[in-house]
Amino acid sequence: MKKLIFLFITLLGFYNCSTPSKFDQKKVRNQISLGETESILVTLASDEMKGRDSNSGGYFKAAEFVTSYFKQHGVEPFYPSFRDSLITKDVDSYNIVGRIGAYNPKFKTVLIGAHLDHVGVKKTEGDSIYNGANDNAAGATAVIQIARFLANHQWEKNIIVALFADEEKGLKGAYHLAERLKKEGVSLEYMINFEMIGTVLTSGENQVYLTGYKRSTMADEMNKISPQFVQFLPQAKELNLFKRSDNYAFYEIFGIPAQTLSSFDFKNFDFYHKAGDEVDKLNIENMNQIIGTSAFTLAKLFQSNATLVQFQNE
Repeated sequence: MKKLIFLFITLLGFYNCSTPSKFDQKKVRNQISLGETESILVTLASDEMKGRDSNSGGYFKAAEFVTSYFKQHGVEPFYPSFRDSLITKDVDSYNIVGRIGAYNPKFKTVLIGAHLDHVGVKKTEGDSIYNGANDNAAGATAVIQIARFLANHQWEKNIIVALFADEEKGLKGAYHLAERLKKEGVSLEYMINFEMIGTVLTSGENQVYLTGYKRSTMADEMNKISPQFVQFLPQAKELNLFKRSDNYAFYEIFGIPAQTLSSFDFKNFDFYHKAGDEVDKLNIENMNQIIGTSAFTLAKLFQSNATLVQFQNE
């Protein structure tokens, strides 16, 4: 009996010691395949998706692709068929909302998101399809890849993954989901949004900036895990980017840390909301590094159960 007790204690100690180091950056980044990242990005930014606008119908083709991908890779639907339905300007649309593992009301809940839509087709000379490779097929690809990685592990946390509709029409999809989750009593701890990560930040490779950098301890906690990964961009405050992406809906509805990671700093990409926002303009290798580092950082953040503190002003 003493030997069995000793063995149990030894194994328990080994488990407790091994858990904090379960994820290391190299191993996690190896699970975020460059080929897979490129394949998803190319699919979402293809002419077949007609600029991923609900009016053109392209958004729904992109949504079907994401839904199918989630089903194949173990991401479960948070709502039936993954759909959170809404109407924007008399057009029926829906957010795609999945979960990682079973939902446990005893656990804290976090949300990872990005908008899937773009501006669609416009009557212009030359290319009329606005494919939105950087804005925001890149961010959507990050959420899809990170969701696939997270689905391979168990977490003592509820993780919701969402691809939003109608961001380009005034953050409509994000506001709809935030209000619905609030009404349903889902208590969000924090929200992390991905927006335009297809270019190299002027300060260096494999780096992002965080909108509302000083509004919470999110940047500090992430940089404890991956030093120098999250940068401060002065222009983000000057241009009020904190209020211009889907994170803002969750901040406003829940009053929680809800911020956006991006590498578009207005100096490194000339095709914002232009037909030239194509895959061949992006640095996919750097984008893949950002996704890998983000996956590792989030895994360690979830594992540590660190508390993010919200401040009132930046």
